[in-house]
Amino acid sequence: MRRPNDAMKAAYTLQISATTFYALFAAVTYIYLGPDVASPSFTSLPLKWSKAAYAIAIPNFLMAGSLYSHTAAKLLFIRFFRKSRHLHEHTVVGWGVWVFLIVLMNAAAFVLAIGVPIFNYLIGIAASLFASWYTYGIAGAFWLYDSWMDKGRFEAWKRMWFMCGVSWMTLAAGAFICVAGMYVTIKQIVGAYASGEVSEPFSCG
Repeated sequence: MRRPNDAMKAAYTLQISATTFYALFAAVTYIYLGPDVASPSFTSLPLKWSKAAYAIAIPNFLMAGSLYSHTAAKLLFIRFFRKSRHLHEHTVVGWGVWVFLIVLMNAAAFVLAIGVPIFNYLIGIAASLFASWYTYGIAGAFWLYDSWMDKGRFEAWKRMWFMCGVSWMTLAAGAFICVAGMYVTIKQIVGAYASGEVSEPFSCG
Protein backbone atom coordinates (compact mmCIF):
# COMPACT_ATOMS: atom_id res chain seq x y z
CA MET A 1 0.00 0.00 0.00
CA ARG A 2 1.40 3.36 -1.02
CA ARG A 3 0.13 5.07 2.15
CA PRO A 4 -0.20 2.62 5.06
CA ASN A 5 -2.33 5.12 6.97
CA ASP A 6 -5.09 4.46 4.45
CA ALA A 7 -5.40 0.89 5.69
CA MET A 8 -7.81 1.92 8.44
CA LYS A 9 -10.01 3.75 5.93
CA ALA A 10 -10.30 0.53 3.97
CA ALA A 11 -11.05 -1.43 7.14
CA TYR A 12 -13.77 1.00 8.23
CA THR A 13 -15.31 1.00 4.75
CA LEU A 14 -15.34 -2.79 4.63
CA GLN A 15 -16.85 -3.28 8.09
CA ILE A 16 -19.51 -0.57 7.72
CA SER A 17 -20.58 -1.70 4.24
CA ALA A 18 -20.59 -5.42 5.18
CA THR A 19 -22.57 -4.87 8.39
CA THR A 20 -25.06 -2.62 6.59
CA PHE A 21 -25.51 -5.11 3.76
CA TYR A 22 -26.03 -8.10 6.08
CA ALA A 23 -28.50 -6.19 8.26
CA LEU A 24 -30.53 -4.90 5.29
CA PHE A 25 -30.54 -8.26 3.54
CA ALA A 26 -31.71 -10.06 6.69
CA ALA A 27 -34.42 -7.46 7.37
CA VAL A 28 -35.78 -7.46 3.80
CA THR A 29 -35.73 -11.29 3.69
CA TYR A 30 -37.61 -11.55 6.97
CA ILE A 31 -40.18 -8.90 5.99
CA TYR A 32 -41.03 -10.40 2.60
CA LEU A 33 -40.46 -14.12 3.19
CA GLY A 34 -41.34 -14.48 6.86
CA PRO A 35 -39.63 -16.52 9.57
CA ASP A 36 -39.75 -19.86 7.69
CA VAL A 37 -37.01 -19.16 5.16
CA ALA A 38 -35.41 -22.00 3.19
CA SER A 39 -31.65 -22.32 2.75
CA PRO A 40 -30.43 -20.60 0.64
CA SER A 41 -33.03 -17.92 1.20
CA PHE A 42 -33.91 -17.28 -2.45
CA THR A 43 -35.26 -20.85 -2.62
CA SER A 44 -38.30 -19.40 -0.82
CA LEU A 45 -39.06 -17.13 -3.78
CA PRO A 46 -41.66 -18.02 -6.44
CA LEU A 47 -40.33 -20.63 -8.86
CA LYS A 48 -39.35 -18.33 -11.74
CA TRP A 49 -37.58 -15.89 -9.45
CA SER A 50 -35.88 -18.72 -7.62
CA LYS A 51 -34.53 -20.11 -10.91
CA ALA A 52 -33.29 -16.65 -11.91
CA ALA A 53 -31.59 -16.22 -8.53
CA TYR A 54 -29.92 -19.63 -8.83
CA ALA A 55 -28.66 -18.75 -12.30
CA ILE A 56 -26.93 -15.71 -10.85
CA ALA A 57 -25.77 -17.45 -7.68
CA ILE A 58 -24.35 -20.69 -9.10
CA PRO A 59 -21.14 -19.05 -10.44
CA ASN A 60 -20.65 -17.49 -7.00
CA PHE A 61 -21.20 -20.87 -5.35
CA LEU A 62 -18.59 -22.41 -7.62
CA MET A 63 -16.09 -19.65 -6.92
CA ALA A 64 -16.66 -19.83 -3.16
CA GLY A 65 -16.39 -23.61 -3.19
CA SER A 66 -13.19 -23.42 -5.21
CA LEU A 67 -11.76 -20.91 -2.75
CA TYR A 68 -12.41 -23.14 0.25
CA SER A 69 -11.20 -26.34 -1.42
CA HIS A 70 -8.09 -24.49 -2.61
CA THR A 71 -7.38 -23.23 0.91
CA ALA A 72 -7.79 -26.69 2.45
CA ALA A 73 -5.61 -28.30 -0.25
CA LYS A 74 -2.95 -25.62 0.14
CA LEU A 75 -2.72 -26.14 3.90
CA LEU A 76 -1.98 -29.83 3.36
CA PHE A 77 0.30 -29.19 0.39
CA ILE A 78 2.48 -26.78 2.37
CA ARG A 79 2.58 -29.18 5.30
CA PHE A 80 3.70 -32.03 3.04
CA PHE A 81 6.34 -30.08 1.09
CA ARG A 82 7.39 -27.29 3.45
CA LYS A 83 11.10 -28.14 3.18
CA SER A 84 10.98 -29.59 -0.29
CA ARG A 85 11.67 -28.20 -3.75
CA HIS A 86 8.18 -29.35 -4.79
CA LEU A 87 6.73 -26.35 -2.96
CA HIS A 88 8.32 -23.77 -5.28
CA GLU A 89 9.22 -25.66 -8.45
CA HIS A 90 7.12 -27.23 -11.20
CA THR A 91 7.62 -30.93 -10.58
CA VAL A 92 5.58 -33.98 -11.54
CA VAL A 93 5.29 -35.00 -7.89
CA GLY A 94 4.22 -31.52 -6.82
CA TRP A 95 1.58 -31.13 -9.52
CA GLY A 96 0.36 -34.69 -9.03
CA VAL A 97 -0.13 -34.23 -5.29
CA TRP A 98 -1.76 -30.82 -5.85
CA VAL A 99 -4.31 -32.18 -8.34
CA PHE A 100 -5.01 -35.13 -6.04
CA LEU A 101 -5.60 -32.82 -3.06
CA ILE A 102 -7.96 -30.58 -5.05
CA VAL A 103 -10.00 -33.59 -6.21
CA LEU A 104 -9.98 -35.03 -2.68
CA MET A 105 -11.19 -31.79 -1.06
CA ASN A 106 -14.02 -31.36 -3.57
CA ALA A 107 -15.03 -35.00 -3.24
CA ALA A 108 -15.09 -34.71 0.55
CA ALA A 109 -17.22 -31.57 0.32
CA PHE A 110 -19.63 -33.35 -2.05
CA VAL A 111 -19.96 -36.35 0.25
CA LEU A 112 -20.59 -34.13 3.27
CA ALA A 113 -23.15 -31.98 1.45
CA ILE A 114 -25.10 -34.95 0.03
CA GLY A 115 -24.47 -37.64 2.63
CA VAL A 116 -25.22 -35.66 5.80
CA PRO A 117 -28.99 -35.08 6.10
CA ILE A 118 -28.59 -32.10 8.44
CA PHE A 119 -25.81 -30.43 6.45
CA ASN A 120 -27.67 -27.09 6.28
CA TYR A 121 -27.87 -27.07 10.05
CA LEU A 122 -24.17 -27.93 10.31
CA ILE A 123 -23.46 -24.80 8.27
CA GLY A 124 -25.43 -22.85 10.86
CA ILE A 125 -23.43 -24.40 13.69
CA ALA A 126 -20.12 -23.67 11.92
CA ALA A 127 -21.18 -20.08 11.25
CA SER A 128 -22.23 -19.60 14.87
CA LEU A 129 -19.01 -21.05 16.26
CA PHE A 130 -16.51 -19.47 13.88
CA ALA A 131 -17.95 -16.76 11.60
CA SER A 132 -19.35 -14.85 14.58
CA TRP A 133 -15.84 -14.51 16.00
CA TYR A 134 -14.02 -13.97 12.71
CA THR A 135 -16.52 -11.30 11.66
CA TYR A 136 -17.02 -9.51 14.97
CA GLY A 137 -15.47 -10.90 18.13
CA ILE A 138 -11.82 -11.20 17.15
CA ALA A 139 -11.72 -7.67 15.69
CA GLY A 140 -12.76 -6.18 19.02
CA ALA A 141 -10.41 -8.45 20.95
CA PHE A 142 -7.47 -7.47 18.73
CA TRP A 143 -8.05 -3.74 19.28
CA LEU A 144 -8.39 -4.18 23.03
CA TYR A 145 -5.24 -6.30 23.20
CA ASP A 146 -3.15 -4.01 21.00
CA SER A 147 -4.16 -0.85 22.85
CA TRP A 148 -3.57 -2.57 26.21
CA MET A 149 -0.11 -3.84 25.28
CA ASP A 150 1.21 -0.98 23.15
CA LYS A 151 -0.51 2.22 24.27
CA GLY A 152 -0.72 2.19 28.06
CA ARG A 153 -3.19 -0.39 29.38
CA PHE A 154 -6.20 1.16 31.19
CA GLU A 155 -5.00 4.67 30.44
CA ALA A 156 -5.16 3.91 26.73
CA TRP A 157 -8.69 2.60 27.08
CA LYS A 158 -9.72 5.73 29.00
CA ARG A 159 -8.05 7.99 26.47
CA MET A 160 -9.67 6.23 23.50
CA TRP A 161 -12.99 5.57 25.22
CA PHE A 162 -15.06 5.57 22.04
CA MET A 163 -13.00 2.91 20.27
CA CYS A 164 -12.79 0.97 23.50
CA GLY A 165 -16.58 0.96 23.77
CA VAL A 166 -17.00 -0.06 20.14
CA SER A 167 -14.51 -2.88 20.62
CA TRP A 168 -16.30 -4.20 23.70
CA MET A 169 -19.64 -4.03 21.87
CA THR A 170 -18.13 -5.84 18.91
CA LEU A 171 -16.77 -8.53 21.21
CA ALA A 172 -20.15 -8.84 22.93
CA ALA A 173 -21.92 -9.05 19.56
CA GLY A 174 -19.67 -11.93 18.51
CA ALA A 175 -20.37 -13.76 21.76
CA PHE A 176 -24.13 -13.20 21.46
CA ILE A 177 -24.26 -14.40 17.85
CA CYS A 178 -22.22 -17.46 18.78
CA VAL A 179 -24.42 -18.50 21.70
CA ALA A 180 -27.77 -17.50 20.18
CA GLY A 181 -26.89 -19.03 16.81
CA MET A 182 -25.88 -22.32 18.41
CA TYR A 183 -29.08 -22.41 20.48
CA VAL A 184 -31.37 -21.70 17.54
CA THR A 185 -29.61 -24.16 15.23
CA ILE A 186 -29.66 -27.01 17.74
CA LYS A 187 -33.33 -26.29 18.45
CA GLN A 188 -34.03 -26.46 14.70
CA ILE A 189 -32.21 -29.81 14.42
CA VAL A 190 -34.29 -31.26 17.26
CA GLY A 191 -37.47 -29.93 15.65
CA ALA A 192 -36.53 -31.27 12.22
CA TYR A 193 -35.97 -34.78 13.58
CA ALA A 194 -39.16 -34.63 15.63
CA SER A 195 -41.27 -33.61 12.62
CA GLY A 196 -39.66 -36.11 10.26
CA GLU A 197 -38.24 -33.42 7.95
CA VAL A 198 -34.77 -34.96 7.97
CA SER A 199 -34.27 -37.16 4.91
CA GLU A 200 -32.11 -40.24 4.48
CA PRO A 201 -28.39 -39.83 3.62
CA PHE A 202 -27.69 -39.49 -0.11
CA SER A 203 -31.35 -38.89 -0.90
CA CYS A 204 -32.98 -35.99 -2.73
CA GLY A 205 -35.66 -35.55 -0.11
